[in-house]
Amino acid sequence: PLQRLVTYRLLRLNAKLSAQAARILKKTSGLSVTQWRILVILDANSEATLADIARTTAMDKAQLSRAIKAMLADGLLAARRSESDHRVQLLTITETGRARYDLARPAMRARQNMLTRSLDAAEHEALLVAFDKLEAASEALEPRR
Repeated sequence: PLQRLVTYRLLRLNAKLSAQAARILKKTSGLSVTQWRILVILDANSEATLADIARTTAMDKAQLSRAIKAMLADGLLAARRSESDHRVQLLTITETGRARYDLARPAMRARQNMLTRSLDAAEHEALLVAFDKLEAASEALEPRR
């Protein structure tokens, strides 16, 4: 049955979690899920390129590019040219972006904690191991070019 298919279950869970995140982000900060993911990466790394963000999030570069362009226009991000490669923009969070990120962070952290607490330590570790195995199997099915 469909309920036993790993891909079905992962897609269904992803849809629920993404919709939930979108509601929380809209209510707390007005950010989209894509904007949130970009800000999370930049918070962890202080600056990054579009390629860095795409690699870390496995998101589509065109979707990221559109979101970054809008975030730059809205003053959530700042960009400067890389000194080593002038074709590359290094992105950072602005004060405005930081303020919006900080508005969403408590609710998103509480959500993460609630989800994590639904599993005991052994289940949590087993889930992470299972994710690693599924990701490796997925990459083995379609190696990078």
